[in-house]
Amino acid sequence: MSAALHRAWALVVRYPIWTGLLLIALQTLLVLNGHWLWFSDEVRYAEVYSNLVSDGHWVVLRLNGEPYPDKPPVFFLLVRALDLIPGVGMPHVLYLASAVSAGLLLAALVSLGRAVGVGREGRAGGVLVLLALPAMSLLLHYVRMDLLFTALMIWAQAAFYRHYIGGKPASVAYGGYALAGLAILVKGPLGLLLPLAAVALPALVRGQWRRLVSLTTLLGLLVALAVVSLWGVGIVAVEGWDFLMGDILGQQVVARAVDTFHHSEPVTFYFWMLPLLLMPWTGMVAGLRGSSFRATWAGTEPVSALALGALATFAVLSSLDGKVGVYVLPILAQLALLFGLLLTSAPQRAARIGVALLFVLLGGVIASLPAWTEGTGWGASLLCGLLLIAAALPLVSRLPGGPALSATAGLMALWSLALAAFLLPALNETMSTRQPAELLGQGAEEGATPVAYRTYPGIFSYYAGRDVVQVDEAEAMQAMIDSGEPLVVAARRRHWEQLDAPGFEELYARELIGAGGEYVVMRRE
Repeated sequence: MSAALHRAWALVVRYPIWTGLLLIALQTLLVLNGHWLWFSDEVRYAEVYSNLVSDGHWVVLRLNGEPYPDKPPVFFLLVRALDLIPGVGMPHVLYLASAVSAGLLLAALVSLGRAVGVGREGRAGGVLVLLALPAMSLLLHYVRMDLLFTALMIWAQAAFYRHYIGGKPASVAYGGYALAGLAILVKGPLGLLLPLAAVALPALVRGQWRRLVSLTTLLGLLVALAVVSLWGVGIVAVEGWDFLMGDILGQQVVARAVDTFHHSEPVTFYFWMLPLLLMPWTGMVAGLRGSSFRATWAGTEPVSALALGALATFAVLSSLDGKVGVYVLPILAQLALLFGLLLTSAPQRAARIGVALLFVLLGGVIASLPAWTEGTGWGASLLCGLLLIAAALPLVSRLPGGPALSATAGLMALWSLALAAFLLPALNETMSTRQPAELLGQGAEEGATPVAYRTYPGIFSYYAGRDVVQVDEAEAMQAMIDSGEPLVVAARRRHWEQLDAPGFEELYARELIGAGGEYVVMRRE
């Protein structure tokens, strides 16, 4: 076994991206449609993409028959390109896009490692650390655009570092600005702000800040602006100037940065969210206090570049009004490289113990799932067992860092596959709006008007197979009830019970996790 792991590690060092792609394929391709589309991103993105394909709405996306200014189109264009592969269709292609985006992130991670001076073993270790994150496993089995967004930002950061700190030609920086422009077209202005901040802080610390204040930076910003303007021109042509200035720049850029009701969290939010999402590698902080780490790496260029880049990213994210846990993915990527460097370069007994203890803690959390979620018993037991094995690996084996990390990453790939095959499907009824949405669609086929009362209709449209009427005011809903027309209504129970609505049959009642309470579907013929 030891010889096999040493050979596996040698392959990872030689082919880190290809090895990572193999691990991604192992945990995703067999389970591309392993669970229903979940609340709320997956069902919304499925509806947006369906509208793009059926009606050609790719410049300004559509959701439930209305313009959807929340997201730019690049991620959905990637989905469309993958949809051209024979035999791939909905909803499989959405999960395939997540897998492809993860592969691009690995390539970007290796590029950043080269840029800051991380050696071959450290880059390989970074790839394996990132793939062994349970948070990464969840993203591989969930439809979000953050993996693609982060890949483009990390690539841009690598290009910026090569020019501003490494002294490479300006053309390298311009390529980084073009990548940042594409990142903006995936998910917004952070696509440029974060990679610039992640390089600006190391440049300031090294006394190279004058390179940032240069003609190259000005021209680079114009390059990024030119890329983004391709979408802006399309918006004006399709929806008009007022839509661009109000709905896109006003609501989606300015308001989300400084005054958003959506995901508005305190400045301390990422102080606890980052360690949580970094588990079990959060345990590596035990190794950062070790004398061997200080003697070997403290103050060296790769460590300082990655640590300062992660710190700058953390500071920018914490300063924004809107905060979401998955936004720390660029920090996770940079810390994965740092921890991969640490694990493969110096013996770190304390770090291994810290990681092992957090694997045990994660196993305990998974083991508790059956207590509050039905149908998860067998899957939770399997996943808990795999995490306990992963905890034991670094403690009982005498393998050096690289081969031990190979074993951990391989085991976590199996854990991710088991997660998608056995646990996630058991959560369908509490995580997906499929059942109430299909009841809305069925009622509409039988002549009733489908209504979403005081909830977002876009979470129902895909599975309902049609647009759903949105009603937000109690007076408007009461008027529809009083009219006597056939209705089928989805609403939170607390909102429905505030109405005077006799004569309705309850078709569905269930609490949806993360959706704000129990939902009901009520029908009147």
